Amino acid sequence: MTDTATARRDPAAHGAAAGLVRARIEEVAPAWIELPVLRGIADGTLDPAIFRHYLEQDYLYIAYYARIYVRLAAVSDSDELIEHFVRLAHAIFSTELDHHRRAAAPFGCDFEATTPSPELVEYLAFFDEIAGDAAETLVGMTPCIYGYGIALSQLRERATGDGEYARWLRIYSGPEYEEAMARHLSLLDDLDLAPERAIELTERALDLERAFWNQRPQS
Repeated sequence: MTDTATARRDPAAHGAAAGLVRARIEEVAPAWIELPVLRGIADGTLDPAIFRHYLEQDYLYIAYYARIYVRLAAVSDSDELIEHFVRLAHAIFSTELDHHRRAAAPFGCDFEATTPSPELVEYLAFFDEIAGDAAETLVGMTPCIYGYGIALSQLRERATGDGEYARWLRIYSGPEYEEAMARHLSLLDDLDLAPERAIELTERALDLERAFWNQRPQS
């Protein structure tokens, strides 16, 4: 097991993990465009039932993210970071979930009846496991935040036609997400986390993110 506490006391470890995490995500995430779900979104051929299931699970996942930001705010040691994380948590419930509902309206989602899928349960268990460590939490979030940004960029390049998937993609493309992603990545630069532990968390989160994209409705 990596002695994370010792690594954090070593000045040489400060910020070393950030570049490794970003590089690993940039190596892995571009291949997600070949996942059946993303390929189907890009060319408009995805079974709507599969996309509806994804949107319903993503709704629960986004709501959980507010809890993560509240946890981060609680352990932050600067007023600027507390304000940043509280603002993100508030935005999820004041704006983002409603935005998600409107974007998902053409697909007939039933968010009130949605229960967590096995893929979502496993993903959230991962975040619960590292909830007591802000540095590990920020690293664990990065494959979603940064990998999702890479996936969206590729989808925009490959998307064809003007159907519901293309319209959904336009809704979820904009400078706001780019700014949020850049801010998150900047926080990694200040982490004192052993590079070995950071890569371990990144690999686990990449697997969970891939499985989340690739899930199917339960029969």
